[in-house]
Amino acid sequence: MTSIHSRSRRRGAVLTAALALAATAVVVSPAAPAQAALGDLLCPYSSGYAVFEPPLQSGVTSTVTAHVSTNNPLPCHSPNGSHPELAWYDEAVNGTATVSDVVDGGGLCNLLFTLTGTGRLTWSDGTTSDDEITFQTDPAKPQTLGGSATITRGTLQGDTVTIAEGVITPNLDCATAGLSRLDFHQATNIFS
Repeated sequence: MTSIHSRSRRRGAVLTAALALAATAVVVSPAAPAQAALGDLLCPYSSGYAVFEPPLQSGVTSTVTAHVSTNNPLPCHSPNGSHPELAWYDEAVNGTATVSDVVDGGGLCNLLFTLTGTGRLTWSDGTTSDDEITFQTDPAKPQTLGGSATITRGTLQGDTVTIAEGVITPNLDCATAGLSRLDFHQATNIFS
């Protein structure tokens, strides 16, 4: 016959062993990597500009400064409901642009180019994000400019941003003087 004390000690030993095992499992298990949820944010109508210095031409690498804003009558919205507080953002971008090819009768100033850079987004709720950006003209549709970004720090960290640039207008003397400025509006930015 076992005493109440010995049963209690056995239960205590079993409980202690179970807790130790659970603690070991927590310590040994690697943390799951952060993953972006699909549809975190959709910003349907961004606008902005990019300035190229010196003007981008064949054989020239230009420094680029750009500004993007989604602060307009059509606010950003969160399809999955994870970020309803983010109604808009303003972004400052710095980078470089390099021409990969010149095409007759197409492209932005007949140029196929890639722009890479980093940006700082300031959100409507006062938080910030940093991102790494790539834009490029599409050889199959050279009048278009599309791209993507990765949020590297801050709000929405880990999200990928798919960017469709909407309506793009280069400087009027682009064909002769090179690409010095691009203005765009009606762009869509999807954070997921």
